[in-house]
Amino acid sequence: MVNRDGVHYALVHGIIIGITAYLSYLSDPGSSLFSWHPFLMTLSMLFLMNEAVLIFSPHWSLLPKKFHKQLFMDCHVYLQLVALVGIILAFAAIYINKEDNEKPHFKSWHGLLGLIQVLLILGQASIGSLAKYAKLFPVKLNVGKIKTFHDLLGAIVILFSSLNMVTACFTNFFASQTHILLAYTFSAAFILIYGFVSLRVFMTNSRIAQILK
Repeated sequence: MVNRDGVHYALVHGIIIGITAYLSYLSDPGSSLFSWHPFLMTLSMLFLMNEAVLIFSPHWSLLPKKFHKQLFMDCHVYLQLVALVGIILAFAAIYINKEDNEKPHFKSWHGLLGLIQVLLILGQASIGSLAKYAKLFPVKLNVGKIKTFHDLLGAIVILFSSLNMVTACFTNFFASQTHILLAYTFSAAFILIYGFVSLRVFMTNSRIAQILK
């Protein structure tokens, strides 16, 4: 008999890894300055950030459940840190590329949503760091409230990530290398994946659950 949970597990991670690999292939990183933008954004936003969130869900993490809880927390921090570096580099690549080609910035929905998303991610990382290193501050901080705000902002980041990845499917880069049907297919996949991940955030986070009651 087929294990339904095992099929769902393989499907979720398979879609994330499969699309990441395919878009990385299309990006051909290193072929141009621009190529680093779709490659690093896909790797950071689709793979690293989603896996960093799913790592807290006992049935959906790539790490076995036998490991200590602190290891899951450490992996979350490290994955998000690498993702943050990748996003900053990807943002720098597209910004410099537009400057070199004398093109305007943030004129499309993709560019505007991307800017908002980067700002939210920087805020999210700052708040997460504040919660992790609260003991280093001379004043006493309410770590519980900081973590709750970090979690809620994380859900907003997921929403903008979904919108940004969908709009990326209708950029000149994507349209020039794929069929329009694939753009719609990937858009649906992004909505499903990010929707699933955000659902994991609300279902596995006791602090958010208390707010929603």
